[in-house]
Amino acid sequence: MEAIREIQTVEKGHVNIRLPRQFWGQQVEIIVLSMTQRDEGALAKKSLGGCLHQYANAAFIDREHEAWQNAVNEKYGDC
Repeated sequence: MEAIREIQTVEKGHVNIRLPRQFWGQQVEIIVLSMTQRDEGALAKKSLGGCLHQYANAAFIDREHEAWQNAVNEKYGDC
């Protein structure tokens, strides 16, 4: 299923949508949502915090504060 999303301003009760050729002669479903009434929660940014907890190694937690510095030293040496 292919979807087209357009945001337009309704002028005198009308909107115009030009559809690609693959839609011609087919039935389509048209859904109209007001931008002012849309669910604000759907537009909220989602957080990735905690999504990698399953890969955490408890043995290294106490060394987290120096992890970046150690990685740089391993790659580039002591500059």
